[in-house]
Amino acid sequence: MNESVILGSRDWLLVAAITGAAITALAIWSYAHRSASRSWTNWLAMFAKVTAVCALAFCLLEPMRRSERPRPGANIMAIMVDNSRSMEIHPPGAALGYLDRFKQGLQSDADWQVRLAQDFDMRHYAFDQRLRAVDDLGDLSFDGNHSALTEALVTLHDRFATRPVAGVMLFTDGLATDDVAKLATTKFNFPIYPVVSSDKTRLLDVSVSNPSVTLSSFELAPATIEATVRSAGLKGQDLVVRLFDKDGQTVEKQTLTVETDAFEKRVRFQYQPTSSGLQFVRVRAMLTSEDKAEVNVDSRREATVANNSQLVAIDRGGGPYRILYLAGRPNWEFKFLRRALQADIEIELVGLLRVANKEAKFVFGDRGIDSANPLFSGFTDNAETAEQYDEPVMVRLGIKGDEELRGGFPKTAESLYGYHAIILDDIEAKFFTQAQMLLLRQFVAERGGGLMMLGGQEMFVSGGYQDTPLGDVLPVYLRGAEVARTEDDLARYRLTREGGLEPWLRLRANEVDESRRVSEMPDFKTWNSVSDIKPGASVLAQISTTNNQVQPGLVVQRFGKGRVGALLVGDMWRWSLRRAQEDTDDLAQSWRQLARWLTADVPRQLEVVVQPPASSSEPHQVTIQLRDPAYMPLDNATVQLTVTQPDEQQIVIAATPDRERLGTYQAEFWSQADGAYRCEVTAAGPDGEDLGEVTTGWTAQPSATEFARVEPDLERLQQLAESSGGEVVLLDDLSRFAESLPARNVPIVETRIEPLWHQPWLLLLAIGCLCLEWGLRRIKGLP
Repeated sequence: MNESVILGSRDWLLVAAITGAAITALAIWSYAHRSASRSWTNWLAMFAKVTAVCALAFCLLEPMRRSERPRPGANIMAIMVDNSRSMEIHPPGAALGYLDRFKQGLQSDADWQVRLAQDFDMRHYAFDQRLRAVDDLGDLSFDGNHSALTEALVTLHDRFATRPVAGVMLFTDGLATDDVAKLATTKFNFPIYPVVSSDKTRLLDVSVSNPSVTLSSFELAPATIEATVRSAGLKGQDLVVRLFDKDGQTVEKQTLTVETDAFEKRVRFQYQPTSSGLQFVRVRAMLTSEDKAEVNVDSRREATVANNSQLVAIDRGGGPYRILYLAGRPNWEFKFLRRALQADIEIELVGLLRVANKEAKFVFGDRGIDSANPLFSGFTDNAETAEQYDEPVMVRLGIKGDEELRGGFPKTAESLYGYHAIILDDIEAKFFTQAQMLLLRQFVAERGGGLMMLGGQEMFVSGGYQDTPLGDVLPVYLRGAEVARTEDDLARYRLTREGGLEPWLRLRANEVDESRRVSEMPDFKTWNSVSDIKPGASVLAQISTTNNQVQPGLVVQRFGKGRVGALLVGDMWRWSLRRAQEDTDDLAQSWRQLARWLTADVPRQLEVVVQPPASSSEPHQVTIQLRDPAYMPLDNATVQLTVTQPDEQQIVIAATPDRERLGTYQAEFWSQADGAYRCEVTAAGPDGEDLGEVTTGWTAQPSATEFARVEPDLERLQQLAESSGGEVVLLDDLSRFAESLPARNVPIVETRIEPLWHQPWLLLLAIGCLCLEWGLRRIKGLP
């Protein structure tokens, strides 16, 4: 409020000044020349008379006071209250918490609100996930899981961009869950007055945040779970961090000693899931004195336990991956490979083994001779379905239905692309037609599948693969003739330095044990020779023969969208016969890890990627990639998501096609409650055919984000107040602040002019001084 004094006209001012000065001078002269002694009574009487004369002269001036005050109801005063759960935090055992004190001041009949309502247009707002207007601030529930402070202030700023706003009173702890960096770049057109509690009690707290999961396809690399453990005000105390499995049983626990008041440390757990698919585990930190084996435990010393644990999703449901093994004869390698992959629930091995070559037969004029292969004589009554003389006899193992591989090796993309990887062994190039070889090339380059050629007796150069489409796919050159060798020639299989760095080739946890394991491998008698490796290929293992020749043993490379490998040893099964320990089957583990490497990055017909939100107030983004049986992007399909929430309630969402990416569909889901979310994605083609189903999931814990910090962020509130031209107001000073607010600069004011001389006290002052002067003269007998 601005005030100024307005005097009368210049003529009146001059007359009043001269008259007052003259009377004052005469009064002083009169008392100065009196014959009586100049006592204090004499001086007091003179002062009273002069004061009375000056007061009367001031009235003659007719002074006026001009003031500017807020026009009643013309300026907006907004009151914003944080309705999130973090407002409930208060020291354990305290009789009156922060929230209780705030609630007392937020009642509609509070003195400071009544005072402000006299001059301002009061607007009441509450915010948690978003800003909303409310009628009565005293009815707030304070149960929100978000504190979207930035979004609330920016929304209010945009809403009142052209309105007169005197200020915003902000009741919050400053613990925002959205992008607070945006506050520093926003120029608010109104002052902000954060209201904070004057209580300085230190809060004790333990929290777990920023969980992460690292998954690997290989047996020696289980799921790695990391999380950040923080504590406040617990220096010298011990914390116990536990990892609970999906059944709530403790898998591992660690003990931490808090070294500082503001303690922070990253913890790591190794967890080997006992089953495939989606599962949820929990990381929890508690004080040692309050630690228990149960998942949910209350703390008597902490400000809150809502941030003591984090739920983590582990999704190992990429499979089952299907691998087609094709061999020209039954062999030992398939026996050990099949036995090894049976222990992997994520791998399905389908075997196609030739047990007899095709045989030409010419019959002239003899209708009584059966055209079927004699191997089937007496075993089938249908000669038309049995392999003929000019067809190889194939045995199918591990098939899903009777029609799978019924015609032998696949001849179409739809039948071949159903597999994720192909393993070839003991099969010559002439077995394939030119179209099948080109199909295998497309399987790797376009479909993105994996191809591994093993070192059987009829492979590589011996199998005639040079100058064929399959020879172009291999990572090695097939030039010249096979190197001749004797039965006494043996080969040692050793990893190269590059191979030792590949996790799918390592079988031990450390380098020393891995070197010992490699040195104990047996000698091999069957291997293939190649002329050289192709540019871009990597030699991961070498073969050193007894005649001091060194050549590639395992070579891999990327080819188009897929990957291809060449294992030039043909009798790896000898490794399992020479086991150092009966309970350690390194060959089986090696086969499983090789199979996982072949299928790790192979695209699936239906793929789902869940992108977590940047903040707890944003949705999870679900992206679905859909392909037809030929693995071309499929647009005109129906994709549906069924999300099971923590309370077991199901919500069905339809995914919408992406306008920019073919075969891509997107959906959003807001996770409002704490807990685990399971999502089943189903896709149907244009004609209603089933295109597959994928189960995935995620976790949401907005309460942990809300309670990531328990101490009010006074520094942020102070910066916000200073940058907007406001100030931080203590909760106990609300009444004083409300009294002073009308005197501050506001957008719309009104001018008031009031006479200063027309005041009863001024007349009483003049009369009182004259009476005092007369009384003193009478008492002292002064003339």
